[in-house]
Amino acid sequence: YFHLLANKIAQAIGTSEDEAKAELVCSYGVYARDEEGGLIGIKLPSSVNPQTIYPYTKFIESRMENGKEFRCYLLYKRTRYMDTAEMARLIDGAIYEAKELGIETDPPEKIAKLKSLWEREDK
Repeated sequence: YFHLLANKIAQAIGTSEDEAKAELVCSYGVYARDEEGGLIGIKLPSSVNPQTIYPYTKFIESRMENGKEFRCYLLYKRTRYMDTAEMARLIDGAIYEAKELGIETDPPEKIAKLKSLWEREDK
């Protein structure tokens, strides 16, 4: 359902589905974390677009090292690695964005049924 909404949002705003997904994940998704719970980030030369390496990033700061500029980014978890609660939050955000654009979404009772099915699959 998330991918369906991302596609409709992309069409409505005139962007690619991948760009719409990235925007949604970075707005409503969760940060990627290591096994100890620490945030995962990357540092790249400022000339590198992080989306060419990983689609879900948030710029946090620039740094100068040895006369060269680097940009630091936090990474967001990919949708396939989200748990039920994380995915439900992402879908709720996509529903909100879709409604703001006048895109018809499934009725709340159908969405609640989908969420209950995901929870059962998670268990």
